[in-house]
Amino acid sequence: MKTITAVYLSENDNCATLASPAEKGDAVTCAKNEAVKTVTARENIPIWHKIAVNPIAQGEGVYKYGALIGTATENIEPGDHIHIHNTRSPCPGRPKL
Repeated sequence: MKTITAVYLSENDNCATLASPAEKGDAVTCAKNEAVKTVTARENIPIWHKIAVNPIAQGEGVYKYGALIGTATENIEPGDHIHIHNTRSPCPGRPKL
């Protein structure tokens, strides 16, 4: 197990972007001011992909860098990989993220 750093810019974010790849069981730490969040990767996640830092219920928005980037198509737990398999675009008529 190793510790991975992730980019987390807004208190509204419910995901963070990995600065290096994570393997299942790695600790992923991200910080914004004094707010530090650490989650355990529940699966292997490639570099620059997103990891959930808070629970996200099916139908809720996924926020990165303070902006809505998608909607969860299933329940997402902290430590889950966030990508096209569990999100859809927030814009009608556009393909999945």
